[in-house]
Amino acid sequence: MGKSVENPKKNIISCRVNDREMQVLQNLAKKAGTNISDLVRQSILSLAQNHG
Repeated sequence: MGKSVENPKKNIISCRVNDREMQVLQNLAKKAGTNISDLVRQSILSLAQNHG
């Protein structure tokens, strides 16, 4: 039996970043107290609200 989650994520987005971009993502996630995946999700929603 799999783990039951409230909001399952079924889609995967993949992109390549260089070392500098990865460092920026890691630093931003650390400052925000989250991980890179959640940081990207929050950024997408923020962009949609500001430019939607």
